[in-house]
Amino acid sequence: MELALETQRLGKCYRRYSSAARKALELSTFGAVRGHQPFWALRGVDLALPRGAALGLVGRNGAGKSTLLRLLAGCSAPSEGRLRLRAPVASLLELGAGFHLDFSGRENIVLAGLLLGIGAREMRARQQEIAEFSELGEFLDQPVRTYSSGMGMRLGFAIAASVDPSVLLIDEVFAVGDQAFQKKCVDRVMQFRKQGTTLVLCSHSLYDVRQICDLAAWIDAGRLRALGDAAEVTNDYSSLMRESEQADAQRPAAQQAGQPRIVATRLLDAQGRPALEIESGADLRIEIEWSDPRPGPALALGVGFLRQDRTLVAACGTHLDGLRLRGERGTAILELPRTALLAGQFDVMVWLLDEHGVHRFEEFALPQRLTVRSKSKELGLVRLEHRWRIEQDAR
Repeated sequence: MELALETQRLGKCYRRYSSAARKALELSTFGAVRGHQPFWALRGVDLALPRGAALGLVGRNGAGKSTLLRLLAGCSAPSEGRLRLRAPVASLLELGAGFHLDFSGRENIVLAGLLLGIGAREMRARQQEIAEFSELGEFLDQPVRTYSSGMGMRLGFAIAASVDPSVLLIDEVFAVGDQAFQKKCVDRVMQFRKQGTTLVLCSHSLYDVRQICDLAAWIDAGRLRALGDAAEVTNDYSSLMRESEQADAQRPAAQQAGQPRIVATRLLDAQGRPALEIESGADLRIEIEWSDPRPGPALALGVGFLRQDRTLVAACGTHLDGLRLRGERGTAILELPRTALLAGQFDVMVWLLDEHGVHRFEEFALPQRLTVRSKSKELGLVRLEHRWRIEQDAR
C-alpha cells in the first residue's frame, strides 16, 4: 500500500511567557535564564494515510487540528517526530494569505503561483480558468484592497483549486461566498477525490466529514484520541460532545457575582401538577423564576424543545413577543395550550438572555425529559393546524 502521508510521533511545542519582561530576560541571557513554559499544541501523533484516501480532522477549538495542518503544509516546523508527504502539496488554510493589496487580482494570481512553486508562465495560462471559477469578472483587474473579504476568499480558493496536487489540505473553507459558490467549491473538492488526490479536511461540520472523508482523526488536547472510519469516529465525538453539553446545562452554573441567573423551573399540566408525561394536544405550563441583581438592563427568556438527536423542534422567547423581564426577581409563566408536539421524548431547554435575545447569561436543561403520548397515527414532530377540502368533478 502506497502512503501519501505518514507521521511518526509528530509534535509541536510553543514557548509561553508570563510577561514581556520574562521574554526579554531569556533573550538577553541567551537562554541561560529560562523565562518560558513549554506548551505542547500537538504531541505523539502517528498517521499513515494511503494514497487517494480522505482524512477528516475533528475536535474542539484549540485541540491542535490547525497546528497539524500547518505542519503538514510546511508552514511550521515540527518540534519532534518525523513527517513524510508526497509532493506536490496544496493547502487551503488561510485563503488570500500572501496577497499584495495594491496588486490587481490578476497580478496576485501570478504572485500566488510563485509562492506555490508554479512558474509565472504556467499561472498566466491558468488565469482564464481561475477567473471563471472565482466569478470576479471585471474586478479581477482591480486592486485587491478594493475587494470585500468574500471576494478575496473566492480568489484564494480559485487559485488553490487550480493546482493539481497529490495532497490537498483544507481548513474550514466551505463557507466561501454564497450558496451557489459553496456548491462549486464542494464539487471541485469532490473532483479532486475522483482524480485520486489525497485529502486532509479540518472541519467542525461533522456532516461534511462523514460525506467527504473515508477516515477521521479525533484530536483532543494535542493528542490523537481516535483514528478510524469517519462515521464511527464522528459519532463517538458527537456523543461525547452532546453528553458534555447536557452535563454543563444541568449543572448549576458557577455564577459570577452580580450576574442574572435562573433560580427554579417547573413543568406543569393544566391542573398545576408536575408534568413529566402528557398527551399530545394537552395544555402545558412552564414556570421560570429568575433573579437579576443588576440595575437597569432588562432580560429575556427563551424556551425550546429538543429531540433526542438535539434537533430543535420548536422554541419561543419573550423578546420575540415584545416582553422584557425587569426587577431583581420574578417568575415568567409560559402557557402552551393544545401542545402541538407529537409522540416522543423531548429535552426542555431554558435560556436566560440579554434584552436583545443574543447574549446567553445561562442555559439550563430541565433534569427530566418531557414524554408526549399520542393515540393518533400522525407522523412528524408537531401537529399542523389544517383543514381539508375536497372538490368533486361535476361531470
